Amino acid sequence: MSTTPRLTKSRSEAGTNTYVGNLDILIDKCSIFGPVFNPQNQDLQIESLKELSAHVKHSINDVDYLLAQAVFAEGNRQERFAQLLPTVTRVLAVAISLRLAEAALIHIREIVRKIRGTRAKPILPTPPLEGEEPKKYNSVSQRSFREQIEHLNQLILIVSAQPLYKPAEQDLSVDSLIKLKNEMGVVHDAATRVADELEEARIERDKLLYTPVTGMMDTALAVKEYVKAIFGAASPEYKDIKHLKFKNKKI
Repeated sequence: MSTTPRLTKSRSEAGTNTYVGNLDILIDKCSIFGPVFNPQNQDLQIESLKELSAHVKHSINDVDYLLAQAVFAEGNRQERFAQLLPTVTRVLAVAISLRLAEAALIHIREIVRKIRGTRAKPILPTPPLEGEEPKKYNSVSQRSFREQIEHLNQLILIVSAQPLYKPAEQDLSVDSLIKLKNEMGVVHDAATRVADELEEARIERDKLLYTPVTGMMDTALAVKEYVKAIFGAASPEYKDIKHLKFKNKKI
């Protein structure tokens, strides 16, 4: 998938533990009913409910763990990539001071422009004619993480081919630029990997929670209906579990 992870819990995620807690309460209360609680649907039986609760808790823990890992990995990626623009800006400045070939300077300027995400020539806004929609222009930004790594790689190829490019500043040397590119690749791959793992964990958790009929929410709602069927809607037994909320959603 290679996606940027959602690094905070949504409102629905934050309330998930409440629903799991309600399931455990429901299990405890149904256990007290004894032999009279005898659903023919195996999924509603006490042992099946306990197993479902354990699976859901394990899945939620997986998501929480990977979310923490994703926050850490994304922080590392943002920190390392934040070095790119000031570094290439300084490379351009030193390249100009070293009087590199004009063709090389043109390419370096173009790379810096791409990393900044600006156009070579700004588009002047044109007022729309009466009855026309304002014109929309496609973005020229080439600032995805992978594209930024490629831009730096192109810069390295250009300056390394210039005999005059021997800056006194060690952090602008070709070797230092290669090191930065490699470090950017490492933190990007790590952040991408954990983002994929987090997304998959969220999908698996949501399947356990929200799959129609067999998911935790529908199962818990079915248990409440079964208690109503046993004791009646006006019974103290049903009133005791009626308030336990389980909110379903489409996945």
